Amino acid sequence: MAKYAQFTTHKGKRILYVNCAGLSEAECVTAFEEMKQALVQEGTGVLVLADVTHVKMTKAVVDKAKETVDATKSIGIKDKPNAIVGLTGLQKAVVQLFGSKKMGFVDTVEQGKEWLVAEDDRLQKR
Repeated sequence: MAKYAQFTTHKGKRILYVNCAGLSEAECVTAFEEMKQALVQEGTGVLVLADVTHVKMTKAVVDKAKETVDATKSIGIKDKPNAIVGLTGLQKAVVQLFGSKKMGFVDTVEQGKEWLVAEDDRLQKR
């Protein structure tokens, strides 16, 4: 079982929760690897909630995040909504450069779960 990336359910929706809050660079890279492995193993789009509160966005962390996005795209995994907790203004700008178009920036994990459920419901009604 993964240490940092685990599935949870909120209002009937399955969410991959990645808890990076306060982690060191090495631990955060490990957490992103766990997220990548979980997404690839699923093989289909998954709602993702990542808490990166107090994480330094180093080159290694950003590169690992990019690698995760590229890995899922390369095998054709459909993009689903993602929510990120704990980013500053500059960090949000960096994430928007390589992240999903279906990304929500929230202040708490609970807000992230609510946003993901609402956004997924909205997109399914299209």
